[in-house]
Amino acid sequence: MKTRLLISLLIGVVAAVPSASALTLPPPDRPGDSLIGNPPHEVKYVAAKQEDTLIDIAVNFRLGQDQIVLANPYVDRWLPGAGAQVRIPSSFLLPNAPREGIVINLPEMRIYYFPDAIKVVTYAIGIGREDDWKTPLGKTRILGKTERPSWTPPKSIIAEHLADGDVLEPYYPPGPDNPLGLYAFRLGIPGYLIHSTNKTNGVGMRVSHGCIRMYPADIEQFFPMVKTGTTVNIVNQPIKVGWYHDTLYLETYPQMEETPATFEQRLHVALDLIEQANGGKMPVIKGAILKAALEKASGIPIAIYERPVQTPAIVQSQAH
Repeated sequence: MKTRLLISLLIGVVAAVPSASALTLPPPDRPGDSLIGNPPHEVKYVAAKQEDTLIDIAVNFRLGQDQIVLANPYVDRWLPGAGAQVRIPSSFLLPNAPREGIVINLPEMRIYYFPDAIKVVTYAIGIGREDDWKTPLGKTRILGKTERPSWTPPKSIIAEHLADGDVLEPYYPPGPDNPLGLYAFRLGIPGYLIHSTNKTNGVGMRVSHGCIRMYPADIEQFFPMVKTGTTVNIVNQPIKVGWYHDTLYLETYPQMEETPATFEQRLHVALDLIEQANGGKMPVIKGAILKAALEKASGIPIAIYERPVQTPAIVQSQAH
């Protein structure tokens, strides 16, 4: 009975949580901490309706498609079933990058924006396909902002659509039917944008021609926050490690197709990150949990080590 009550309360909390809001960064006196959002023990679920798919739930909570599938490996993507408990990711480890401007982690398909030294805002995104339309890595900046953009498809995209029997218009005026949506940021990398989309099912997937897509409601919130000139750091970090108080967490995603890695290679990356996070010393970690997380990425922060809590007596004895 208590368990059912707890789940009901958590479901109510999830339903009331907006898709994105300013989350508090770890305090300066804990520089190694990098977990944001809800404490990891506060697991959030929502009960699926009979007509729901996981994709419907992802769109409703403005999560990425791949993200919700990874977080619910035992739930059928297309037929979860009435009452099925669907996990809603609400905790994230920050990417290993300076906490300034915009940071985009491609394997995670998530954008982080640091408006100041206290807060961070994060959203699910869609990114470029794994063929010739990859989203590029590297550092750039926001060169311009456009509300109600128009779109003239490049010849290369027109030709690709024609090969598939689809005819694009030569010009799309501003408006809700424009593939760029109602808001767009122009990046310093020629030809690449962060923009809204009228195909929300593609958020959280690799389906674009290299641009970064956001849910319309998310970019509407995001657009006035970001100034022209803001730095943008696009990284490839399928494995993240960070602290939350005295517990070390691991968060993993599948490798991007263009940068494959064996289990051994992923293991070495994880061990290096763990050692770095622990001040250059390798802790005694939970090996079975680490192995499972690397083999079956979930996108959920998983506890792999707890450092001993030093009592005042121990601290005093070490001082002598």
